[in-house]
Amino acid sequence: MSDVPTDSAPQSGIDFGALAHAIAGISAVVLGGLMYTRPWAQDVFSILMIVAAVSAVYFSWKHSAWITGHWLAMVPVTGVILGHVGWQWGFTLAYVTLWIAFIHFVIRGVQSLRAGDTPDDET
Repeated sequence: MSDVPTDSAPQSGIDFGALAHAIAGISAVVLGGLMYTRPWAQDVFSILMIVAAVSAVYFSWKHSAWITGHWLAMVPVTGVILGHVGWQWGFTLAYVTLWIAFIHFVIRGVQSLRAGDTPDDET
């Protein structure tokens, strides 16, 4: 008899970590564009970037999926920190790297769909 647990049925239900990560990331893309014209958007963008980063760490830990895209998603948080320290270009760095991470995830999603894999399969 093996001590390794077997997963006889696929998991069902909502992965709230992944959902929070996706919503915060997409909202941050939209609000990042607004932060150049609306002062309040910069603070909301910063908060969403922190939520996206925390949920990315959670998602990576939960699924043992420490992939390149998750580390790339942490770079915008560094820009937000630099922006709040006083270097305004940090917010632009955050926004540009957020778009790079977003495009990366879209490409990986399309590749997974074409290959017939599920996102949980990429470790």
